[in-house]
Amino acid sequence: MYRESKNTSRALILFSLATALSALPLTSHAMDLYVGAGLGEARHEATGGDIAGPGFIGTVDGKENTWKAFLGMELWDKYVGAEFGYVDLGTAVANGTIAGASVSARSQAEAYTAALVGQLPIGNFGILIKLGISGVKASLTSRGTGAIASGHSADIKIFGGGGFQYYVSKKSILRFEADRYNMGSIGSPYINTLTVDYIYRFGK
Repeated sequence: MYRESKNTSRALILFSLATALSALPLTSHAMDLYVGAGLGEARHEATGGDIAGPGFIGTVDGKENTWKAFLGMELWDKYVGAEFGYVDLGTAVANGTIAGASVSARSQAEAYTAALVGQLPIGNFGILIKLGISGVKASLTSRGTGAIASGHSADIKIFGGGGFQYYVSKKSILRFEADRYNMGSIGSPYINTLTVDYIYRFGK
């Protein structure tokens, strides 16, 4: 019952944000839609204690490939927009010992995002900042005596980022972006991503 209530609350939060963003005052140039996809690197800010458990001695590999896809709309000319997307945040792996016993653990994460994007065009270039909420999902798989129990978590968190972009044409944009995700109650507490994105704009 409690889990169902939490899931309902998360859905209502995401729906409310999407509704609020859609209701913002628009200009004659607004509502131009665009789609984008990106590839890059995710770095999990995780220690062995975060993933495997207290007293862990060993190695942690928190560097992983990441990809994302998103849909955006311009709310106020080119200066303010809204984006809704999905990002695969990769995995972090720990291998070592706890109190002499061999342990291993694997933390995997993903997120659904909704954000406001501020952009400042400068010629063919542009600077951007992003702030929004993410529905983060994490799973932890562990083996060995003394390791943290395997489990799953789903949380609503704030995330943000920034970067710059190059306007190849009226339709095509290349974006270089860095984002930081505050994660849930298990696994990596923070994940940072660096991506190169391609954006295609619809409309005129």
